Amino acid sequence: MGAVLDLFRVLWEPTAVFTRVAEQPKFWRPLLGLVLLQVVIVLVMMPYTRGVTEAMVQQQMQARGSTGPAPNVALFQYIGVAAQPIVLAIILLIVTAVVWMMTSVFGGEGKFSMLLSVCTYSTIWYILQLAAGLLVLVLKGKENILTMEDLQPALGLDLAFPSAKGFVAFLLKGVNPFSILMYWTIGTGVAVTHKLESGTGRKIALAAFLAMLVIGAAIGATCTPKAAVH
Repeated sequence: MGAVLDLFRVLWEPTAVFTRVAEQPKFWRPLLGLVLLQVVIVLVMMPYTRGVTEAMVQQQMQARGSTGPAPNVALFQYIGVAAQPIVLAIILLIVTAVVWMMTSVFGGEGKFSMLLSVCTYSTIWYILQLAAGLLVLVLKGKENILTMEDLQPALGLDLAFPSAKGFVAFLLKGVNPFSILMYWTIGTGVAVTHKLESGTGRKIALAAFLAMLVIGAAIGATCTPKAAVH
């Protein structure tokens, strides 16, 4: 239970949490806590995503000239919910691999299992970002959510450049208070668990942040459906 509670303690006392991580790295229990929070948020968000998804599927079927019955969008949504643990674990492994490489470059030998624990606890900021996005959707109301873009409310630099599209748009979305705090927390965790100066930890976190910013923007621009839904 203490490992799960540390998911929240890391928000205000990261040094204490990562001191415990240095003594005994943990992954599965904090991951379970993250997954449960993410699943709850995604389930609450489903009424807002279903209408847009159904309209998008209908539009794609019309573009292909298909006249058959539309697929069960709700079923696909629940499959997506069930896949959340796998997706989150893969993302954590990618982030940890990048942090491990940057630690090896700037701070000497990195300990992958310990860095995986650091990144897992720091990902609570990503969950808070999802919660903030859900809050924006609730305030907008389902009737005002008409496109895939509406499902991705601006929380970062994309607020200043609303006309940005594609790769640049995802770069701007990636620079937001939650992502900055996540990597600041990772920097603290790297410094504490690997007994490095705080400045070195920040340097590692910044390098990892920039690398993941480019990777995430490339994936987002590639995977996001192009067609708008009206």
